[in-house]
Amino acid sequence: MALPKSYKGLKIQYDALDEDVRNFLSKLGPLLDDEKNYEIALAYCFMKLEEGHHRALKCGLVRIHECASATVDRELQKQHFTVEKYRSVFKNVFSGNIPSDAVETLEKAQKIRNDLIHGKSTTDPKRREAVYYAIEYMKAVGEFVKDKSGKNPYGDLRGLAGKKKLLPAKSTIWMLKGFGLGDKTAPSIA
Repeated sequence: MALPKSYKGLKIQYDALDEDVRNFLSKLGPLLDDEKNYEIALAYCFMKLEEGHHRALKCGLVRIHECASATVDRELQKQHFTVEKYRSVFKNVFSGNIPSDAVETLEKAQKIRNDLIHGKSTTDPKRREAVYYAIEYMKAVGEFVKDKSGKNPYGDLRGLAGKKKLLPAKSTIWMLKGFGLGDKTAPSIA
């Protein structure tokens, strides 16, 4: 999709998302109805984008590697991800990198967001562009993760485990350590 030239174009992009994804981004729709809310829309997009990062790892860990869902949730909450660490763990979990076009798209959105957050001058068209890029990133990563795990991290995760028998919590801890999650200095899990 081409870069939208107005808030109406951005709203069309949002409306074209899967219903599941629109539900996940439910507060974005009303923010896009008024072109004066781009700052709030951009902040909201990045909040949900980051939430989706954790959910993406959870999709892979539970669906692909059969880790215990509650243990995955608990351990992901403890993590502090740098960009490099997140990309490394993502690659370990999915046996592949975040698609390069998605990374480039995210970097464009982050530059504009960073200017805004750090008090630098931004324009409505630039903020609209950043929201567009954030949505495009979520679409690309969501499709990649769904292709690998069967679930979109930017959608409904009910039934994530399905009928699979998941690993016990102790085994899950060791699996997570193998993927690069958890505290490497404290091997005791008893």
